[in-house]
Amino acid sequence: MTPSPNTAAAIRADLADHPGAALEDVAVRTETSVAEVLACLPAGEAVLAPGAAFEEVMAEIARWGEITLVMNTGDVILEAKGPLPEGRVAQGFFNLQGRPIGGHIRSGACAQVAFVARSLFGMDTRSVQFLDARGGVLFKVYLGRDAARALIPAQMTAFDALRARLAPGVMA
Repeated sequence: MTPSPNTAAAIRADLADHPGAALEDVAVRTETSVAEVLACLPAGEAVLAPGAAFEEVMAEIARWGEITLVMNTGDVILEAKGPLPEGRVAQGFFNLQGRPIGGHIRSGACAQVAFVARSLFGMDTRSVQFLDARGGVLFKVYLGRDAARALIPAQMTAFDALRARLAPGVMA
C-alpha cells in the first residue's frame, strides 16, 4: 500500500517524533495501516515479499530455533517464545501443532510478508511480519536473542538469506 504524499508526510513526521515506536502505534496516531507505515520507513528497513510465500517463509522460520511470536491488537500484545513448529495445510488452515507455539492460521489471508530490520525501543530488531489485505498485521515473528540480549547471528544470516531470496535486488 502506497500512501498519498500527505499521508506519507504525516507518517514520516510521526516516525521522526517517535523513533523506534511500534509500527501499530504509528498507524493508530496517523490513522493509516501498518503497511502504509512500512512503506514510509527508511530504505532497507522494510522489504516486502508476496503473501504467496507464506508457507515457504514459515517452513524456513521453523528451522531458526527459538523466536518470539507476537500478536499486537493494540489493547493486547501477546508474545510466545520458543521454536516455531513446522506446519501443514489442512481444512483451509496452516496448522501449527507445537508447544509453546501452536494454532491455526488462514494462510490465504496473508497478502504480503514484510522483512523488517529496525530499532524498537532502543534495540536493533529483525522481524518477519505477515500482513493482511487491509495492511494490518496478522502476526510477527521476531528473531531470538542470546543471554547478552544480542540478536542470534545464525538467525540474522538466515533472515538476510530468506529476504534476499524472496526480494532479489533489494538492498538491506
